[in-house]
Amino acid sequence: MEIRQLTYFTAVVEEGTVTGAAKRLNMTQPPLTAQLHALESELGCRLFAHEGRRLRLTEAGHAFYQRAHTILGLCDAAEGEMSEYRQGTAGTLRLGVVSSVSSTVFLAWLGRFSAQYPAVRYDLSAGNTYQLLTQLGAGQIDIALARTPFSAPELTVLPLRREAMLAVGQPAFFAGLGAQKLSVAALAETPLILYRRWESVLRSRFEAAGCTPRVFCRNEDAQTTLALAQKGFGVGILPASAVPEQAQNGLAVREIDDAGLATEIAAVCRAEKLLPQCARLFWQSLRGEKSGV
Repeated sequence: MEIRQLTYFTAVVEEGTVTGAAKRLNMTQPPLTAQLHALESELGCRLFAHEGRRLRLTEAGHAFYQRAHTILGLCDAAEGEMSEYRQGTAGTLRLGVVSSVSSTVFLAWLGRFSAQYPAVRYDLSAGNTYQLLTQLGAGQIDIALARTPFSAPELTVLPLRREAMLAVGQPAFFAGLGAQKLSVAALAETPLILYRRWESVLRSRFEAAGCTPRVFCRNEDAQTTLALAQKGFGVGILPASAVPEQAQNGLAVREIDDAGLATEIAAVCRAEKLLPQCARLFWQSLRGEKSGV
């Protein structure tokens, strides 16, 4: 099995047809088809099934695509690291960022770093904290900007910013609840929108207050939670940095007065000393952001 075969295979998967893949790879169809057949023969199983002119991945094909994508990513990372040795601070910084910071504080941190190191390029991945920690452990990203709570004793964690959780929604949902901080008990009768990683924490805080939350919707990320709250479906429970000022127009925003719901943005890596050069520079930059908070 050769790296170029993995490149051909992923191109066919992503384009959906051999014709499209051949055009993307700047090659003719017959040698591309031959390489696919050779790959299937070597693996001993079918990777594609035909549906008219398009190709559909078999179950084995789906599994192999994930492996191929990871291998090619690692190859790119290795090439990038070698490039850094040749070019100093010029290289590709592979970052994973949770949705609750991707459009707010992360942009400010990235902007200051990019101004200082304009030759650095970026490969950004999005996901929840646990997905990013998995990618970090697999070597697919250099640094994850995650959010507590999480447990990762084998990783290096740099706490950056501690912040409260907010209740965000149309003003009608807050009628009679006051204009200041809210307790979790005050939200017991309110339809809540939250992303799954916060559900168990929220339920425990409601139970501690002697009440049960009324969960209208669970979803996967902060951006979806905010969008649903903006449309009036309920009150979103979000970290403060997940609610940019421009998104607050027409919304009521209340801090939840419960220390048990506080959360912290943290940078995570496998080991600082093992970071590629540009990633180490970014880590040091984040340490400076922490001292400035």
